[in-house]
Amino acid sequence: MDEGLLSQATRLGSVHLRVTDIPAALTVWRDTLGFTLFNEDDATAELGAGGRVLIVLHAGADVALPQKSRDLFHVAIHVTTRRDLAHTAARLKTSGLRYSAQDHIISESLYVSDPSGNGIEICFDTPERFLRRQVSPDGQVSLIATDGSAHSGLEPLDVSGLLREIGNSGHVEPKMAQDAFIGHIHLRARAPETLMEFYLGVLGFRPHIQSRTFGMFDCGTQRRAHMVAFNIWARDELREPPPNAAGLDHFTIELGSAQELAAVERRLEAANVPAKRDGGVVSTADPEGNRLRLVQGD
Repeated sequence: MDEGLLSQATRLGSVHLRVTDIPAALTVWRDTLGFTLFNEDDATAELGAGGRVLIVLHAGADVALPQKSRDLFHVAIHVTTRRDLAHTAARLKTSGLRYSAQDHIISESLYVSDPSGNGIEICFDTPERFLRRQVSPDGQVSLIATDGSAHSGLEPLDVSGLLREIGNSGHVEPKMAQDAFIGHIHLRARAPETLMEFYLGVLGFRPHIQSRTFGMFDCGTQRRAHMVAFNIWARDELREPPPNAAGLDHFTIELGSAQELAAVERRLEAANVPAKRDGGVVSTADPEGNRLRLVQGD
């Protein structure tokens, strides 16, 4: 591993979200998306798949997260087969919820929000379809597919074609795929360059897309390039969320070893970034106030 860079073992752990009403949120997270509810009380609900907690809902928010607030854009749960994505699409289609579907060439994605305005993406990675990025003289970015065709990466996904993955039985799996995982988290940002200085220079992620014309900055590891992303599509209109609004409480980054966690802690201290160690957890926040916890992974 290069000095100062996070290892390929790095992955995202549980994402904690504030909601206005846990039972209402469960109609999306559990009943439609199919996450297993592991634990619930008046204050929290833990959901996940395959025995692993992926999402923790925290009660107590007074208002839903406004769409143009600096905060969460969406948390992305990745599935490992296109058929798993199709089953999610079938559940969304019969749920009556408003959802959208996009073909990003590098992935196929379904989007929905819970009643508190927390954005959710269910994503299936398709890197084999992507050849390269192309930038025009005026700075516009196109994604070139392996067949040579150019795409914006924002075209509608053919949901009818996706649903054919299920076959003719009509059976729709009620549960989220057991090997689903948190693939990335996408935030709305005002100052992506400052955020990247933190995520790259302090935490140790690798840069990926850094494009004002594309409207997105992101970073990851050598294994997974797109893990933490920021969009600036509504940059000039972004405002702080209202007090006690729903949205991101914090997200978790699982590191490969205790030594790696200690190295990140030293870099935080050297950069004068406030951080708190509590046992095996280092808690901090990025320059725009998004809170995160670093832990040693399993």
